[in-house]
Amino acid sequence: MAQYKERRTFPFSVEQIFDLVADVESYPEFLPLWHSAITCHSLQDRNLYFTQQTLQLGPVRKCFRTETRMQRPHSIRITSSDPLFDEFVIQWEMQNASNQTCTVDFLLNCEAASFFFKPIFEVVLADAAQSIVSAFERRAYAIYRR
Repeated sequence: MAQYKERRTFPFSVEQIFDLVADVESYPEFLPLWHSAITCHSLQDRNLYFTQQTLQLGPVRKCFRTETRMQRPHSIRITSSDPLFDEFVIQWEMQNASNQTCTVDFLLNCEAASFFFKPIFEVVLADAAQSIVSAFERRAYAIYRR
């Protein structure tokens, strides 16, 4: 199982980082492995949406569906019950640290269901997980520090 945890302080507000994480459709523009992401918002709950995502590992593309639950501006939890995974959870927690800074806790737990894809997927995803928080930091600088 690919597991990764990271805590980092950003020189941005909680709301700014929350908005970046919540904007899943922009992920392919700056996240490694993400090829596409299309969201469908719940009509009953504005803090819930579903996303059809495609990861690209070399020439192989894998589509899967996720459910995102948000508690603005402090928490975003992304899960998947897609058959591609035995487990898929990404958790973002944002807390005010000081004037216009926030502490971000990132957690990824992922296990591929396929015996064939499990070793490949977990190595690649574990490596990608280490760059995800950095990719969000670069994105925040690009958007908010123009």
